[in-house]
Amino acid sequence: MIALKSKIDHSPYTLVEHQVSQDGRFGWFLALWHPEQNMALQELNTEIRLAIRNSQASNISKAEVEGWLKSFFKDLHWKLHAILRKSDLQEKGLSLFFGILYDHELFFVQFGRLFASLSDGKSLKHIANQYQHHQMQTLSKLNLFGLEDKDINTKVQRVFIGEGHRFIILSGNLCTQVYESNMDLHTLDHYIESFASSPNPLWLILDGQSRMLKPKRKGLSRLQLSSLVIFLITIVTIVYMMFGNRFIDQFLHRTRMSVKSKQTLRLDQIPNNLAIDTKNFIKYMDRIVNLPARDIELQLIWSASLNYQITGAPVFSLDNIFLTADNNLIAFDKKSRNLKWKKSFTSPISSVIFMDNALMVCLQNNSASSYSEDGALIWEAEMTCPPDPSSNLNPLRIGVEDDPRLDRPILMIPSRDVISIVDAGRGESLSSITFVEEISTISGYDNYANCFYAIVDDALICIQLNIVN
Repeated sequence: MIALKSKIDHSPYTLVEHQVSQDGRFGWFLALWHPEQNMALQELNTEIRLAIRNSQASNISKAEVEGWLKSFFKDLHWKLHAILRKSDLQEKGLSLFFGILYDHELFFVQFGRLFASLSDGKSLKHIANQYQHHQMQTLSKLNLFGLEDKDINTKVQRVFIGEGHRFIILSGNLCTQVYESNMDLHTLDHYIESFASSPNPLWLILDGQSRMLKPKRKGLSRLQLSSLVIFLITIVTIVYMMFGNRFIDQFLHRTRMSVKSKQTLRLDQIPNNLAIDTKNFIKYMDRIVNLPARDIELQLIWSASLNYQITGAPVFSLDNIFLTADNNLIAFDKKSRNLKWKKSFTSPISSVIFMDNALMVCLQNNSASSYSEDGALIWEAEMTCPPDPSSNLNPLRIGVEDDPRLDRPILMIPSRDVISIVDAGRGESLSSITFVEEISTISGYDNYANCFYAIVDDALICIQLNIVN
């Protein structure tokens, strides 16, 4: 069963409410939060609370709960939008969490600055919307409830809260203080409760307790097992066709890149029959998974502060990122973002190129040198090198050869504060991300990690291209 471990709200401006059956096997949980302390929020909170109480949510079956949540919050969004437009609130949108519990499974929706996480005492997993970059997002991107004059984007999430697990809902103003400190996950609920005096706090903590005993089932017959195996194979095939996101193509693509990073083979070293079989296999897989990308989205993955004034576009290999700062070349590890090595030159760097598993560094004094990924010198020579053309904010084409998840080319179009993804054939805007500070330069497409690296103000930012088929 599931029990309420702890909760706090800031009445009458924020609200945490729940209704759970006596055996703890069914219930619903509601949380509402707003950054302002305005009495107009009382009317909004009351309107939402009454709408849920009158909705007969307790009669919704597990099979129809996802459709019901989407339909219910679509209608409620428009009702709240009309009230918010007439209010004197500066931010005319709410942060909302609502979940319906069936035994240990929780189906929930979340809007705005309320974030969910799950802890088993050993690790902490953030579910659905991530809190790390919510301060940089626009109100529209936050998906505030009641804000937009169009249907709201409602994604129903599903989580299993096992025995000894903690399911936590935190307001965005507490997430950074709680999750980015050295805390003991065994006492996480007590640590969260120490922030009760923080400005406008809100949390909801659910505790997974022992499961209800169920009768032992009889074993399956041989015919039932055979039928089940055939059914599962059919389902897996259908799911792969619809939602597989072309993982086989991606695996082949990344394997080829990994092999090339280890050694360079001559064409005459590859047997002709292997080349033919590989082409036929890829063509065959293309026919199977050739469904259009349904969802393309840019997402900030991480950022790292820099102590240098970057003067060139980032360059990358499979494991490292290389940055140019006047006459300095700096290498960072992709995974840890730690400094690996740094080299200084007698003249400013005009361009850096990574090819054939080596860095070619061109200086403005008409000299060039080549280095391995670990910073060891390979050769030096006198030669005239052109400036780095990638330092400009020019559009970049990304095709199927760059990312097997695509079925048609797209364009990455950067400007001074916005990066947009556009369908190259139709001109349709697929996704965009806006920065407060100015974008000084952006790298090419890292088709192994599926991301770009941008220099924004004094930070290196990784922007991932999420594609869902």
